[in-house]
Amino acid sequence: MRRLILLFLLLLVPFGAFTSPARADAPSSEKFEGLLNKLLAPGPLALGHDNLEHTSCLKCHEPAGGIPNRLCIDCHKKIGEHVDSKTHFHGLMNGKACIDCHKEHKGRDANISFFDKKTFDHERTGFKLDGGHSKVECTKCHTDTREKKPSRKNETEFFGSKASCIGCHAKDDIHFFETNKFKGKECSTCHVTESWKDVKKFDHTRETGYALVGDHASLK
Repeated sequence: MRRLILLFLLLLVPFGAFTSPARADAPSSEKFEGLLNKLLAPGPLALGHDNLEHTSCLKCHEPAGGIPNRLCIDCHKKIGEHVDSKTHFHGLMNGKACIDCHKEHKGRDANISFFDKKTFDHERTGFKLDGGHSKVECTKCHTDTREKKPSRKNETEFFGSKASCIGCHAKDDIHFFETNKFKGKECSTCHVTESWKDVKKFDHTRETGYALVGDHASLK
């Protein structure tokens, strides 16, 4: 019976039943004065989800069925692409429930995607930080900020950064004039992570078509 009552209430949400329209200038605390919110919502949604408060609980919740990942992915489509391709951090989570990490209804300023940079295992993203990479500050590679989050616009955006070598080493790339020769080759064929300039058993004649002889042979 309890589930039937909950289902009935949730189905009425899209039509605004039981809700009291909030004034445009009302503080956050007054936006939850509607009877339905008092009955069901344990607290305000975080910034970014707040537009869902007076529309439909069913955007995130299934009637008496919890919060399935597919409803999160309906909005967070980029994460859905990673899940489908089984790449990046979220794609390697093996179906873990989104709500295990992202807890809602904690207030407008709640950081529901928090993680500890000091203890985070970067290998879980599919890109292991070893060699010279292990000594680099996070913001050297993650240069974007969270502009879409007004209260957090100065914070670093870690999601969606490219894992390609050229993403960070474009300025060091000297192969642009040999695009056909190196096309399709992985950077790791020659380069190691200890230092971008260090190469492993590089055959200059074979790889570039230019033999190093005479004084050229002793240059580094």
